Amino acid sequence: MINFQILRIKLVNLIILTWIPAAVLLSPALAQGPVYTEAQVRSAAVELRATVSATSPRVTLHWNASPYPVSAQTVSRRLPGATNWEFTQPLSTSAVTWADTSATDQTLYEYRVERVHSSPLGAVAEGWLWAGSAVSAVEDRGRLILAVDATMATPLADELHRLVSDLTGDGWEVLRTDIARTATPTQARDAIRGWWAVDPARTRAVLLFGHIPVPYSGIVCPDGHWDDPPLAHHRGAWPTDAFYGDMDGVWTDSTVNHTLANVGGTRNHNAPGDGKFDVSLLVGDFLPEMAVGRIDLADMAGVSNGVSETELLRRYLDRHHAFRHREGMFVTLGDRALVDDTVFGPEWGLPTAVSGWTSGVALFGPANTAAGDWVPDLRDQDYLVAYGCGAGGFDRAEGIGTSADFRDTRCRAIFNMTFGSFFGDWDSADNYLRAPLMGRTDSRGLVSLWSGVPVWRLFPLAAGGTMIDAYRYVVRDQNLPAGPFPPTNESWANPDQAHVAIMGDPSLRSHPARPVTSLGATRSGNQVTLTWANPVGETNRLGCRVYRSTALFGPYTRVGSQTAVGATSFVDTPPHPGRWYYQVRSLRREATASASYDNPAQGVFTEIDLPETGYAAWVSGLGSAGENADPNGDGVPNLLAYAMGAGGGMVQATALLPRQETAGFLVPYSGRADLGYEVQRSLNLAIWYAVARKDTGNGWVLNGASGYPHQAAISFSTVGGAGFRFTDATALTRGFWRLRVTR
Repeated sequence: MINFQILRIKLVNLIILTWIPAAVLLSPALAQGPVYTEAQVRSAAVELRATVSATSPRVTLHWNASPYPVSAQTVSRRLPGATNWEFTQPLSTSAVTWADTSATDQTLYEYRVERVHSSPLGAVAEGWLWAGSAVSAVEDRGRLILAVDATMATPLADELHRLVSDLTGDGWEVLRTDIARTATPTQARDAIRGWWAVDPARTRAVLLFGHIPVPYSGIVCPDGHWDDPPLAHHRGAWPTDAFYGDMDGVWTDSTVNHTLANVGGTRNHNAPGDGKFDVSLLVGDFLPEMAVGRIDLADMAGVSNGVSETELLRRYLDRHHAFRHREGMFVTLGDRALVDDTVFGPEWGLPTAVSGWTSGVALFGPANTAAGDWVPDLRDQDYLVAYGCGAGGFDRAEGIGTSADFRDTRCRAIFNMTFGSFFGDWDSADNYLRAPLMGRTDSRGLVSLWSGVPVWRLFPLAAGGTMIDAYRYVVRDQNLPAGPFPPTNESWANPDQAHVAIMGDPSLRSHPARPVTSLGATRSGNQVTLTWANPVGETNRLGCRVYRSTALFGPYTRVGSQTAVGATSFVDTPPHPGRWYYQVRSLRREATASASYDNPAQGVFTEIDLPETGYAAWVSGLGSAGENADPNGDGVPNLLAYAMGAGGGMVQATALLPRQETAGFLVPYSGRADLGYEVQRSLNLAIWYAVARKDTGNGWVLNGASGYPHQAAISFSTVGGAGFRFTDATALTRGFWRLRVTR
């Protein structure tokens, strides 16, 4: 392993990192430079948070002051996902707070504060935030495509079934496709695109599980290593999972011809016809329609302590399930963020750590976002978010750690963000970016991001959003459609480059609520009673919501109203017999440093069979089961015999039929709840009027809209326990009655 040091060169206000062998000494002139304070580094971004209130102003923004003179500030607002800002208004240059007096309750807003100041780290600083008071719960999150490495489908069948169940229980409709490792990226994308095309508007993400074929594309160099060989040259095609999220771009392999890369073998070489694509920037038609996340622990044998790839994936899925259900080591989460930046910001003036500072402040506030030392601090304390940056190799970030640290030392950070040279090119052996997902059995890593070029900001998580929402910010709101364009040296920090990726499940949220337990179902007749135990120790609970489906993995429909906080049961009447699947989701009011929102817990499932009743059960076993069949030959077809209360298809039903009497028209029985009954009246046997009706499940009523000329003279009365007599008080020479039955 070659050790590297850093040569810092300033070119036209752009800091470029160039690697040189350790044997080459840095000259004093190059090694010296300004040392920036933490406040100066952090002022390169506006660190937004918010206080929210049940009364106006619903949202008040707060941010960090700049240690440099400020010449202008503005604030903008829109709804998340909108393209245009509702308004942009100027602020005082000294302002560090702003109250939104027009914000309404139960609404989520997106804010942007821009500051112009005379900072050597950048003239423009900006902050983004999602904020709102009592924001309504998201129940339907849309569709997610799960692409599974076919070699893992059998050995991890149970865990994958559980994964789909967990995704379903968080409001996702999951579409699964299994893909061979031997497939080409284009073949894999075609399988994904087939599912996307079913419902493009609702399909939001792709989760690649296992070693799905890795697409390479472009002539990019986001870690700044473009030196001519024999120095480290890392420009070329990088892994490009955004390929799987872009559904309308035409990815060619005909123009890029760059084969100078000399690190990591020839993986980064890109020549026409070699299977690597030409796209360098995610702009225009190449903007991905879906976020893409990857859980891929192939080729980690050097740091896995002998654990197989399959078992590493199983370990991740076990951890993933425990986090979603707040079990085991995830009973507590550690509502704080750690930032480890000892060189990039302070010594080089490269403020990549704004990823950690802005994310932590949005989620936990400045008091719970602090500098620290990655390996020892994350070994001993729980952190939801951790950021570290340092001079890198494929398996390390100097001053932060190595891939072997994840093998040897527990890491208690859940959302990991790191930055350094080389390891952002993640399809390499024992890769440092993928190592947090490997982890030990007592480690917590579920998401890992290469955050610096581009900068990730996890502000959507602070308001109940997912990594999918953070991905959208990275690829769309940081987008610079006008350039600068690779492959020029000056474009190395362009955030549009095609390498952007999520290691881990892109659908994850930061604060899973505790779910109910001991869910069960019983039936009585056509009613189902659900019972459960509410989560112990859960504060700010709002009650439970119940959902029903005819299929285990949905789609589910919410039934009834939200239960009272202490309720532990719910009664439902499904619309028809059959097998019914239920999920119950506890709900709590979550509060972060930016928002309060209704947070549904993971859905817990149960199922129950509701046996066939009514007509279907009545005719079961009959040789002739059709509605118009007459298996006993009494002249009364099955449906009418059933409607008249016959105990079975072989019962003689003639005596049960309705009949005309002097006093009126007698219907001896009309008590089948699954049928509709209708009494009709005619004066000429040609035109019939429905003068009274009994709809499915309801009682008899007169039909004032029948059109019968003498409708006002129609009445009915009960006879015995189940019979009804219908009369027409009009003095007629003739009139006719009949009964119509429907199901």
